[in-house]
Amino acid sequence: MGVVPAFCFVAQLAKQTRMKLRHLAGLTLVGWCLIMPPLSRDRQQVEKEAPFSRWDTVGNYLTATGCKDELAKLTALISGNINLSVIQRRVLAGKCVAADDPRLHADNFEMY
Repeated sequence: MGVVPAFCFVAQLAKQTRMKLRHLAGLTLVGWCLIMPPLSRDRQQVEKEAPFSRWDTVGNYLTATGCKDELAKLTALISGNINLSVIQRRVLAGKCVAADDPRLHADNFEMY
């Protein structure tokens, strides 16, 4: 076999790199966010109907299960209380959503 020109190796490497980047983009992991609704201006009410874009992210998780487990731990600490504080009501309204959920980034999505 003869000598292969160097530009052939460079071209092959560039092609492999482009393929790896495309595959990597397709394998991007979607994380999960534990979010809690905002409080009213007077800080006395939990605004559960506010768009998700106004909710506060209080934790980030690799899996939905990890997020839900953390939310369950927080709500378990509160369970049994008769008179809930506004912060406790906020925790009880918490939700786990995918980090790429478009409702986190726009005010024009309805609450679900």
